[in-house]
Order: sequence, then structure tokens, then C-alpha cells
Amino acid sequence: MTEPLRLRRGDIVWVNCEPSVGAEPKKVRTCVVVSNDVANQFGQVVTVIPTQRFTKERAARAFMVDLRSPRSNLTVERVANASMITSYDRSRVVKRAGSVNRATLERVDAALRLHLGLEEP
Repeated sequence: MTEPLRLRRGDIVWVNCEPSVGAEPKKVRTCVVVSNDVANQFGQVVTVIPTQRFTKERAARAFMVDLRSPRSNLTVERVANASMITSYDRSRVVKRAGSVNRATLERVDAALRLHLGLEEP
């Protein structure tokens, strides 16, 4: 039996999003972990925002976060889509793909606040 993957907020992980319905994220894709570290250590689900292929148009949207280097250590150009925040069973996490830096995680927080209608701290 393998030890479960230790997840931390700001990790980028590969998640098996299938089966999906309608506009939900599809296929195995990278996602940014946004759940807190206590939940990540002890919980059975992980909350993530999925990534999409980078385009200038997508990156310009306030609920999207540019993940291109040096914002993350991904080798492909992606944006994180905070409008699609989702929780998955931990068994759907395939493996770690990288992480975002502190400034990018702050941008993720701002995008989540915007999407969820939360006030600034």
C-alpha cells in the first residue's frame, strides 16, 4: 500500500476529473490546491481550482490567475480558473505537478474572493 500524497495549499496536482457533467472540468488536468493545510492533511476531499491553457484573453479576466513562469514551476503555460472551484475525493489526485509562489497564491485568493463575492480582508 502506498502512502497518500501529502498536499499543501498552493500545490499544483494532476486530478482525474472524470466522470464530469456539462461544463465541469473534464479529463485528467492540473489543478491548484486551495483547501487549507489541516483539511489537506486530514480530510477525505481536496478543494482545487482547475487550470486551462493560457491565452491573453483568459489571463485578462479577473477570476483567472496566470501560472506562467516565474509564477509557478509548471513547464506549460496555464491559467487557474477560480470560477470553477471544486472539491474532489483525494483518490482522484494522481500526482503532484508543481506549485505556485506566494505572490501567485495571493492572486488566487483575490480571484476566489471575487468569484465568491467575499469582501477584501
